Amino acid sequence: MVQTKEIQYKNFGKCIEISNGKVSVTVTVDVGPRIIACSAPGKPNLMWNDDQLVFSQDVSSAFGEGKTWYIYGGHRMWLSPEDMPLSYYPDNEPIRYHSTASGAVFQPQKQEVTGLAETMEIVMDDSRPFFDVIHTMENGSDKPKTGAIWCLTVTDKGGMAIIPQSSDDTALLSNRLVALWPYTRLTDSRAFFGDDYITLRQDVSVKEKFKVGINNTEGWMAYLNHGQMLIKTFTPEYHDGVYPDWGCDNEIFTNEHFLEVESLSPMYDMDPGQSITHTERWIVSDGVVFPNEDNSSLERFVETNIRGLL
Repeated sequence: MVQTKEIQYKNFGKCIEISNGKVSVTVTVDVGPRIIACSAPGKPNLMWNDDQLVFSQDVSSAFGEGKTWYIYGGHRMWLSPEDMPLSYYPDNEPIRYHSTASGAVFQPQKQEVTGLAETMEIVMDDSRPFFDVIHTMENGSDKPKTGAIWCLTVTDKGGMAIIPQSSDDTALLSNRLVALWPYTRLTDSRAFFGDDYITLRQDVSVKEKFKVGINNTEGWMAYLNHGQMLIKTFTPEYHDGVYPDWGCDNEIFTNEHFLEVESLSPMYDMDPGQSITHTERWIVSDGVVFPNEDNSSLERFVETNIRGLL
């Protein structure tokens, strides 16, 4: 049975906790929204939190004097491609929300300047450890906009991400895309590029940033930490859709503080009043141990711990 209640969480103020006895999530409503906590009940939080507001960005040039964007941590939605400063809307005000039979709907105010209006809904299964996160972006401006919904999940330090490379049989044509950012080093010790999977570890001792994007045709990514695993699934649309960042629907990023696992929708043209939607399913399992970073170990891990949950 899904239960929803208001709580006070750390320094984030009022939040909504949604749980079904197998998985628990907490969403901010005084700011954001952010999925600021997610775990199996009683287990450590898989999300990274900036409850002291250390990480910020001055966005007064776009949104007015004194306006500051805070990462807060956890899961958020943006519109891709990334733009500085317009992507960094200072979502620091209380938001509207209401409970449903299976979770809750969260709706911040329409963004000033950009005119974008976000809605995030959580629909949780009655008894199994998964829930859907439905992201909707509406063009509330008076001009057409083009972009993709970009779902960024900022996870806790010390974790590891696993993403599958495409195994599509394309005969004489290429089947895999790997997009790299200017700061990414292929020799980075935190990353492993295997035949079928790419992994990335967060290491607090390494200050350099690392980011890679792929055409994830399998539609899942996994994050491991604190003896738990979070699997995020989505629907790839490569036959019909064009994706940002040279064609990426899945990106992973790390620095010395956290690790991000991200999915993206195809690019859409939105006339005023039109909206687009992108859904992720989050699956949480407990009692998971990091695999070794080699081809055979990763394949065994995926077959044993992931494929049966998809």
